[in-house]
Amino acid sequence: MQSSLSQLLNREHDVILAAGKIIHDQRNGWLTHPADYERMVKLLLDFFTGYADAFHHQKEEEILFPAMRKKHEIIGGGIVQELMEHHREFRADLQQIREALAVKDYPATQGHLEDYLYTLKEHIAAENEELFPMAENIFSPDELDNLYYKCMDKDRELGITQKEKWEDLIKNQEHNEPVK
Repeated sequence: MQSSLSQLLNREHDVILAAGKIIHDQRNGWLTHPADYERMVKLLLDFFTGYADAFHHQKEEEILFPAMRKKHEIIGGGIVQELMEHHREFRADLQQIREALAVKDYPATQGHLEDYLYTLKEHIAAENEELFPMAENIFSPDELDNLYYKCMDKDRELGITQKEKWEDLIKNQEHNEPVK
């Protein structure tokens, strides 16, 4: 049985992956509707910055990763360090996408988005299949609950309402509903 912590982080991964599906759905969208394509890419950039990085990555970087480093030095120096580097690379990737979009280089924008998504999928798989099971093994149930509650506190600090808006936005985009 997965801990509440793993369930929370996996659910956020599902939302992030759903946003990734929109990247594929927008492929070549600029050819027929460049303004709609640009609007959608801006929305995705806001989502990946606001939800994936601010809400999700902050919980990992400020709560889970430090706890894992403290609990198990080898894990902290191995997979945790690698995942932290991915987060830094994701931030650079998002900047690269912004720059391509700013000059309306839509083929480059889409290429960068797809590269970002590919790397993001690999990152999420590593966390789901390796990191979270490791956490389940090295922490006691009480420690996992404590980490979960710290994550919930982080969500409250950042704004639960905003997090829910991001999740609703992605759900609505998956169903091709207009942006609210």
